[in-house]
Amino acid sequence: MQRTVNFDQEVLERARAAATHLAAYEPAAGVRSLADIVNPAVAAYVAELEREFNRGEAFRPVHRMPPGRPGKRT
Repeated sequence: MQRTVNFDQEVLERARAAATHLAAYEPAAGVRSLADIVNPAVAAYVAELEREFNRGEAFRPVHRMPPGRPGKRT
């Protein structure tokens, strides 16, 4: 599934550079695209959040996220 996500510019540039270099020069890394970096990183962070904030269980699925960022809580 394709989804648009906004990244910090520096993080995106570093990830693109890593994916491009590894795909061309380090096949043993198993990185052939930006998705090969992003997907495992997001999966690991979500697992950490589930452990810390949801007793290790998956969060309840949502079918549609509201657009934009939520407002700050005070």
